[in-house]
Amino acid sequence: MSTSSKGRRGEDAAAAFLERHGYRILARNYRTPDGEADLICLEAGFLVIVEVKRRDRRTFGSALAAVDCRKQTKLRRIAADVGQIVAPGRRIRFDVVAIDGNRLALHRNAF
Repeated sequence: MSTSSKGRRGEDAAAAFLERHGYRILARNYRTPDGEADLICLEAGFLVIVEVKRRDRRTFGSALAAVDCRKQTKLRRIAADVGQIVAPGRRIRFDVVAIDGNRLALHRNAF
């Protein structure tokens, strides 16, 4: 299976999980000049930018550890664009869905 199809399967699993937990998915793979947000959601009054990371093996660390400072900075820039366009005036939160092997974990307000 290709890396992109594994990534898509991870995003599908994350979206289904989030919907079961009350998130409303507004957009998937939302592109801005600064990059792409995997999922944009509404949950409990927040506009939530969700990064989905998947690791089949821990050779290069956990999925959560892959959301490093560089990625966080990029997501903050994306959020500035998204917040103005999608939901002006809403508070923004960053969540990470980390998938390590078959284990999916939601990290609310991850950074």
